[in-house]
Amino acid sequence: MKAHFLWLFVASTLVLGAFGASAAEAPSGTWLGTWPYTAPGTHNLNSFATGGLNDNLGVVYRPLVELTPAYYMWATNEYMPVLAESWGFVDDSTAYEFTIKEGALWSNGDPITSADVVNTYAIGRILGWTQFNSVANVEAVDERTVRFTFQEGKQSLLAERLILKEHVVASANYGDLAAEALALFEAGKTKDDPEWAALTSKIQEFRPETLIASGPYTYSLADVGEAFMTLRWQPNSLYSDKVRFGELKIWSGETEVTTPLVLSGELAHSTNVYPPATIDSFVAAGIRLVTTPRGYGPALLFNFKVAPFDNKLVRQAMAHAINRDQSAFLTNGLGASGTVFMSGILDSLTPVLLNQEDIDALNKYEYDLDKAAALMEEAGFTRNASGKWVDSAGNTISVEYTFPADFADFSAAARDATAQLNDFGFDIKERALPWQEAANAIRNGQFQLSVWSWGSGAPFAFNNLNNPTRRWTAPSLAPEQPGTGLDLNAYSVNGQTLNDAIVNVNAGLDVEQHKARAGAISRLINEEVFFIPLNEMLSVEPLNEAKIGGAPADDDPIYQNPSNDHFLIWLILNGTFFPAS
Repeated sequence: MKAHFLWLFVASTLVLGAFGASAAEAPSGTWLGTWPYTAPGTHNLNSFATGGLNDNLGVVYRPLVELTPAYYMWATNEYMPVLAESWGFVDDSTAYEFTIKEGALWSNGDPITSADVVNTYAIGRILGWTQFNSVANVEAVDERTVRFTFQEGKQSLLAERLILKEHVVASANYGDLAAEALALFEAGKTKDDPEWAALTSKIQEFRPETLIASGPYTYSLADVGEAFMTLRWQPNSLYSDKVRFGELKIWSGETEVTTPLVLSGELAHSTNVYPPATIDSFVAAGIRLVTTPRGYGPALLFNFKVAPFDNKLVRQAMAHAINRDQSAFLTNGLGASGTVFMSGILDSLTPVLLNQEDIDALNKYEYDLDKAAALMEEAGFTRNASGKWVDSAGNTISVEYTFPADFADFSAAARDATAQLNDFGFDIKERALPWQEAANAIRNGQFQLSVWSWGSGAPFAFNNLNNPTRRWTAPSLAPEQPGTGLDLNAYSVNGQTLNDAIVNVNAGLDVEQHKARAGAISRLINEEVFFIPLNEMLSVEPLNEAKIGGAPADDDPIYQNPSNDHFLIWLILNGTFFPAS
């Protein structure tokens, strides 16, 4: 990253256009967007809890409420200032620092200080944030500067991204919890101690009465309805005089719910996945479409505690038995492509993050029913008179494939995989669940086959290799949650457990070492088929220019950003987007 070598001192007034109303007066106009937020009753304002800000606002809208230090531009490989005015590694790279912009305030009028960052990370350490795979200590240098001291030899470019993308929370809400966390650290307690688990529960159960925002928008529980929620402009943010919408109206629901809203003009922008026929209807209605990388795709997940998915040969056979190009088309039409490399890293990033030697060594698991059948026979299965695969006792592979009914892409991918595997000789039944229940079923090991995302819209091997191999199992889940049941300690990569190898893949600042480590892990994932990455998706997003003005041209570099660094964040914050009427 360009930012890791240099301190960047950029005045926000030079970077962000001085558009919109003054900080004393709310701008007019309403942004019409969508996100599948948690419904009233379970919806809460906790930045760390299930049903809180991550669920309710996600990667697209949370950065407009709780600012991150910086925003990453994929086209130029650089960070742009948001909450921070400067950042970078110290001279010997043993630590990383960033300085908060002068004059930054919370919505309650308090200054945003280094103490807020220290308290944010105190809670994050209790919750097991990935940053602490590299970071040893977080401390205030002065009122606005924070230092992240690395564990010996653990400085990394990945740590830089995690630090600059983390949302800072207000001490006015979380200071008492942070004080308890800091006291535990000083007492030498660890995650194995009961006090640590007790505080984890206390953090997750905390319910703030008020959301204290650093971004130009905030909301209360009274703003959350069944159909939509409203984020309201607040005057104290660094960006309150830049943004040009007085409120953000966020409709709830996925594809089926939002399609008529897009066509009626009640919804001006959406990140939902729409089938080809729906996309055609948007075009016919004169609605502009913007295409960006989605940064993930659907993957078939196995429960490793369920036979025969504990058998590598069966998993390999299934990989050969699914036509991934067909999966891509049925998932998202021309907005997806069947997975080629099977590296555990998105195809679009595999040539960047792996050496060619390792790429050439990967089994691409081409669609080949004969190879699939040979692997099933090697695993001890035969076909019965009905063409179904049976084991030595005559048992068919009769299982359920659970999927989130609300997600059109995941639903389509699961149904197509079910149909293809049943044609091959399995006996799989579909089971549709609300998306929250489908995710919880994976966490709790209450599934046999399921579907969720793979890869990551992040320029690091860790983020890709982590999802889903490590994401859905220990130590990423709570101790009582078995997840997929995959034992990461049962596999070794270059003298480390698979868990440690993934955690450390981007350690240090040597990109060539990163590639070599990632290659070794990718070869293992490719051989073992811990999951089947069905396809990689593009995001084809309606953008109704009768409602939204200022959208850049289709070839603007901002659209190279995937969903994790969504263009909407930057273009709303700096006032590029404005109400068209």
